[in-house]
Amino acid sequence: MPTYSYSARDASGKTVKGRLEASSRKAAIRQLSARGLTPIRLGESAGGAEASGSGTSAGAGGGWRSLFSGGGSSGDKYRFSRRDRLPFLRALSDLLAAGVQSGDAVRMLSRRLSSGRLKALASALWDALSQGQSLSNAMRAHPQVFDEASISLVEAGEATGNLTEILQRLVADLEDREELRGKLISAMFYPIFIVGVAVGVVLIFLYFLLPRIQTLLAGLGGKLPLPTRLLIATSEVLVTWGPVFGLGLLAGSVAIWAWRRTPKGREVIDQRVLGIPGLGSFLRDADLLRLVQTLALLLENGITTITALALTERTILNTTIRRVFTEARLKIAEGLPISTALRDTGYLPDLVADILVIGDNTGNLVPGLHEVARFYRNRQQKQLNFFVGALSIGVLMVAFVFVALIAFGIILAVFQLSANLRVR
Repeated sequence: MPTYSYSARDASGKTVKGRLEASSRKAAIRQLSARGLTPIRLGESAGGAEASGSGTSAGAGGGWRSLFSGGGSSGDKYRFSRRDRLPFLRALSDLLAAGVQSGDAVRMLSRRLSSGRLKALASALWDALSQGQSLSNAMRAHPQVFDEASISLVEAGEATGNLTEILQRLVADLEDREELRGKLISAMFYPIFIVGVAVGVVLIFLYFLLPRIQTLLAGLGGKLPLPTRLLIATSEVLVTWGPVFGLGLLAGSVAIWAWRRTPKGREVIDQRVLGIPGLGSFLRDADLLRLVQTLALLLENGITTITALALTERTILNTTIRRVFTEARLKIAEGLPISTALRDTGYLPDLVADILVIGDNTGNLVPGLHEVARFYRNRQQKQLNFFVGALSIGVLMVAFVFVALIAFGIILAVFQLSANLRVR
């Protein structure tokens, strides 16, 4: 009888390692489950000991192959990411809505999806399902794709037998977020294009046209007017020190980026960003929109309030806002009403707080949270439109003024030198 080496977690979450004898890989998994252990890795030992080298063997299981590796080389060939979540869940939701069982749906996706990466993800999930795991547990093995809130919703759907409807709501929520993100990217394209054109025009003037004009003016002789001298001096400084300034700016940006990756640096930068006029309120509203959308989705699908709040906190990107809402969650756990705790954070407008109070009084927060989400979605759209319009106009005005100053300096010099030549 083959001997299997395993690594598993017990009920307390502690990792346990050992060996057992079983007739097959599935029998070994059943033995571990009977002991109250959740297998993490399971591999057939060669000659009663772990296989050496890569840990593979000629047996069906292979040595020390992860239960959730996606079967064979798919986990090595593809690196899954968060952007795989929505297309996979959308395809899975469509099959479930057509009446296909979740296990059969995942198996069908592992064979029929056109995207190699999504097919590998479905294969990884199907491997786990075929070994007796639930869909939510199989998804939990891929945290780079599925966040804990999505997994908890799937788990609730499995427990209540309402997985199809819950997945449809989750997909709709993710599509709303993706649509808002797409609008943001599309809206930013035009200002970025304008900035690029303006910078290109200025660089052409400073590095190519102005030096030639300067040579021409110097050949005509005479003293140049003050605006022209200032323009030429600025050009010389930028031409000489421009690369140094650029490298310094790049080095500073890299240093700030590296510092933000530290806990202290991220906390300081996140706090300072919230104080920037316009940008701070936009980022704050984006976090609050994610918070109320996720909280509403979790609560309306049977997740308990405290668990939903804990899962929702993880969607908040700004550490300053997250810390405030963590304190609010602890107050709610002590018995404070949700509306009161969230209002006391200071981040919610009075109108939003009043909507939550009404929901708290009626015993159903979900409709109020949907109203709040609609409020923040509309507010973000207005902020985005204003920001894009102001940025576009501002960049055009700066470029126009800069080019006008250059033209003024050159024309003034030409007129003055022409006057000097007539006097001679």
